[in-house]
Amino acid sequence: MEAVTKLNAVKIAIHSRLVEKVKWHKQELANRYNIECERLKLEQELLKSQIQAELEKLKKVSSINGVKNEIIEGDVKISDDNISKEKLIDKKSTTRINDAKKGNDVTKKQKKINTAVADSKKVDTPVDFGRLDLRVGKIISASKHPNADALYVEVVDVGEEKPRTVVSGLVKYVPLEKMSDRLAILLCNLKPSKIRGILSEAMVMCASTPDNVEILEPPSGAIPGDYITVEGYTRSPDKVLKVFEEIAQDLKTDDHNQATYKGTPWKVADKGIVVSQSLKNVKIK
Repeated sequence: MEAVTKLNAVKIAIHSRLVEKVKWHKQELANRYNIECERLKLEQELLKSQIQAELEKLKKVSSINGVKNEIIEGDVKISDDNISKEKLIDKKSTTRINDAKKGNDVTKKQKKINTAVADSKKVDTPVDFGRLDLRVGKIISASKHPNADALYVEVVDVGEEKPRTVVSGLVKYVPLEKMSDRLAILLCNLKPSKIRGILSEAMVMCASTPDNVEILEPPSGAIPGDYITVEGYTRSPDKVLKVFEEIAQDLKTDDHNQATYKGTPWKVADKGIVVSQSLKNVKIK
């Protein structure tokens, strides 16, 4: 009887893990779908701009060379009214000039489209955990900041082609020998900024009180570049995050040392939950 009970418990545990994995894959697919939709919309708008530029170019060329333009349902037909070879040469020259002018116009239009898409995304995207680009990172090395006694300078692998430089005010809380060759959680989409002369390209996430600070720890098996997600929130990070302070109000550890957003744990895919070493019910920043 006891063996049957244990077997049922194992079955339930396996079923729960499978359900969580399916949920994560669904969320990831939804995220990829949204990104692809945005990309296709942008390409469509850019293509419209290019077509319009070509139409304007054809109209000007035909006007100069006496060619009649007939536009039917978006297709362009040019009737040849005894165009001489000399006119064709002039037409090519004029086209090159117009190409250069219109090229600048298309570039300006593309910038406007990009700005409009970005602004639209800001309006439509909820201000929640999904806006954060949180990843597992490995602190390869750390040293004291040459211009500030309270700061470390770390070299961190976050799964990109080259490591990032990060400046952290952790000297008071974490010994130097415990800073190197360890995993941490990095916020990667803050605007890079110089701190006492050194550019910092991310932020190490910590559980924090006025008297103590602990670097958050990813689950066993996590590797640099792994994304941090929270169930119920689609991962769609801003290119440059400007709403961190608003989101940070709901970041804290719980009774079990788990890092949470509005009470829901931070996860690394199906590898486990992000935790603090000992700090419970405290802010994360």
